[in-house]
Amino acid sequence: MITQRPAYDYAALGVAISKARRAAELTVEALGERSGVSRRHLIDIEQGNKKVSAGLLYAIAAGLGIDGGDLFREGYPDSARDS
Repeated sequence: MITQRPAYDYAALGVAISKARRAAELTVEALGERSGVSRRHLIDIEQGNKKVSAGLLYAIAAGLGIDGGDLFREGYPDSARDS
């Protein structure tokens, strides 16, 4: 039997990006400059209003100076992260 993974939670990913940005003491504008992502798009991502491609996620992670995989895992419920 195949176990289906829970749906990816883009809102949780957005919260993780926002927390990481604030921890790095970056404004949305500064992260945008570092990652090549527009201010408006970053705001939409942080608010969970936009889906994020793998390439975009890794560009944001690079702008934050963190591992993209760590950010990606934030979008899965706790039970799915451990499996």
